[in-house]
Amino acid sequence: MTLKTFWSHRKQNGWLIVELALICFLSYFFIDNAVVVGYNTYFCRADGEFEKEHLLVGQIAITQDSEDLFAPAYAVRDRVRSMPEVESVCLTHSFVGDNYQSYDKLDVCTETDTITDPTTVFLHEYVFGEHYFETLGLKSVEGSPSVETLSEWCPNDSVIISRSLAIALFGTDQAVGRRIVRQNKKHGDEWLHQTVAGVIEDVKVVANQRYFYSIYVPTTFPNNTPRMLIRLKANADPKSFVAKYGEMKTGISEGNGVLYGLKTYDDYRKSSSVLNKTTIIMTLVGAFLFIFMLNVVIGTLGTYWLQIRKRTEDFGIMRSFGAKRRDIFGMVWKEAALLTFAACIIGQLLWLQIALIFGLANGSVDVMTGHETDWVNTFWLHFFIVCVIQYLVILVIVTLGILVPSLIAMYKRPVEALRHE
Repeated sequence: MTLKTFWSHRKQNGWLIVELALICFLSYFFIDNAVVVGYNTYFCRADGEFEKEHLLVGQIAITQDSEDLFAPAYAVRDRVRSMPEVESVCLTHSFVGDNYQSYDKLDVCTETDTITDPTTVFLHEYVFGEHYFETLGLKSVEGSPSVETLSEWCPNDSVIISRSLAIALFGTDQAVGRRIVRQNKKHGDEWLHQTVAGVIEDVKVVANQRYFYSIYVPTTFPNNTPRMLIRLKANADPKSFVAKYGEMKTGISEGNGVLYGLKTYDDYRKSSSVLNKTTIIMTLVGAFLFIFMLNVVIGTLGTYWLQIRKRTEDFGIMRSFGAKRRDIFGMVWKEAALLTFAACIIGQLLWLQIALIFGLANGSVDVMTGHETDWVNTFWLHFFIVCVIQYLVILVIVTLGILVPSLIAMYKRPVEALRHE
């Protein structure tokens, strides 16, 4: 019955299918990103994520020359470490989540693999002896030395790798003692043969992207403008601590050094240039999506209003023969659902062509950034789920579009409806 009615109004439905197919095609981009980012941000809590509320980031300034270049920084570090609110302190020049676009990239492979087909990883240099891993809040996998041990000691010619990299290279996270070959960025094309000293749980740098393959390399103090990571105790108030010591005038000073610009980890991330640009872009995209969807609802409402007005007489005839209002609305809604399904198939097939042309179907890829997402592991499952969600979203919009005009038409008395032209 629904197909028969749908076919009898094929001319009107044809224009609606074209309109909705265009809407489906244009909205897929936004719905895809909204689904991926929303899921990873609010529903998927990744293993190894560290507690950020009590993690603070600050900068150390050297107020005057010192015989020992790093002595002022060490003095400030010791002063902060002695404070009753502080659990752990670390001096470093960078840290996980700082600015992922500025990380050095290098190539890594196992000793049994060929160097011509390495895995690209992100390099993290940490100062050994500075409680880096435990201050940041990272965790080691089961079977690996503890993060306290890895922060304090790492054997010569050894490195620490992330869990995802261990699995990519060796097929397991039990990789301690395995041998790898990594590129030495400081000496051109030189390749170093090294041993895995520990494996660290993965941490997401960007909410909607996969874990980056990471390698942690111990180093001496990197430069004379270090930053400080501070992990407060669980009973300490981060906001009060930042308000008290965050400004240069009220910063924590010792000798020739002073800690200033103190911020929580999340506030620091929000103020970073990369994240700030991303926030601006996402805000603009969100505003555009809202305006776009509002126009879709209004346009769909107007289109269905005209179509249902033309069928008011049909509804009057059906009502005069005893049809109930819910039966009429059910018929109209089923037609709308079928029409939406046909339109979504067309719009999604058009979008699939773009995915195939630009190579997005080779993996689950965030079309906005080009990076792999952490939502699903295969493009086809990703594509299918987003298509289903998009269909349901468009169906809700179409339902809103038919709701008001169909109710107005159905609640007219049969006599009035039969007079309608």
